[in-house]
Amino acid sequence: PAKCRCCDIPMGVGQVHYICDECWGKIDCLATPWCEICGTPLNARGQLESHRGPVCADCRTQQPLYGKLRSIAFYEPTLREAIHLFKYDKKLILAKHLSQLIQAHLPADVSATDYDFLLPIPLHARRHRERGFNQAERLAHGIEQVWHLPARTDILVRVKNTTPQSSLNSHKERMENISGAFEIRSPDLIRGQRILLIDDIFTTGTTVNEALKVLQAAKPTCVDVLTLARTRPSE
Repeated sequence: PAKCRCCDIPMGVGQVHYICDECWGKIDCLATPWCEICGTPLNARGQLESHRGPVCADCRTQQPLYGKLRSIAFYEPTLREAIHLFKYDKKLILAKHLSQLIQAHLPADVSATDYDFLLPIPLHARRHRERGFNQAERLAHGIEQVWHLPARTDILVRVKNTTPQSSLNSHKERMENISGAFEIRSPDLIRGQRILLIDDIFTTGTTVNEALKVLQAAKPTCVDVLTLARTRPSE
């Protein structure tokens, strides 16, 4: 029998391909309280009541370009393995399971009626050819099927073939690497629209922020962000 890619124990018939039910159940999904802006989990010392509810110290100091950011779970062993199998081993069946995870744990303040369309973070054309698909686009299409909102792939384009952000160590390197990576091809389709930006992983936020810079220049009504995973904040 096949073995679980996380614990290496032989698998029976489970709910998810390649990962056993026990490991899948260990995915650490986020829950409130979190920062009402960036979605970072809060402890009692990090909370400050405002007109928007509790916000973290970073967002009090400098509010991000997005309206709010939400993630489904922490980027830790089981979910990390699932995303790697999906992205790099091209186990495309996992797109269905990951989309179902998003739907099952979607935050209450993110709903279809809040947005006009979904906008996945694009890959550069060369990277797309090498991989054969865009993981953010696959996740967006999973949401699209449930929400019946269009996932637009003809508006935001990646014009710079950057080094993978995960391979860079410093914030400065990440900023320089992603600078100028995105362009808007149809600004008129963004003006006055409510947009939900979709990506697979949120780490330092440099990729999302670079995309937001060009999106905000086209004057949308709002841009929120939803990611499947996020790294756990340092204590």
